[in-house]
Amino acid sequence: MNTLIPKAAQMVDDAICRVIQKGSKIENLKLVVCPSAPISQNQTIETRFGVLRVEPGMYVPKGVAYIIEDPLRKGFGFAWVSKRQEIS
Repeated sequence: MNTLIPKAAQMVDDAICRVIQKGSKIENLKLVVCPSAPISQNQTIETRFGVLRVEPGMYVPKGVAYIIEDPLRKGFGFAWVSKRQEIS
């Protein structure tokens, strides 16, 4: 069951797409989110590319999420899903 709102689901799919285009596989990717985010209660989510693991990141602040590849190959995949705007 996908618990993401459509905009969030699209943001995740866009980030996965960028990483997959560089040679990563969905099985080796995970979504790292803030531990207090509602999505962190899920172990996986369904995406348009397949099932994606979800992992709460101990040091990930609210409003930040990223896709990262398990370190299986040189040049591992990474893409921001969302990040906080820097305060100037």
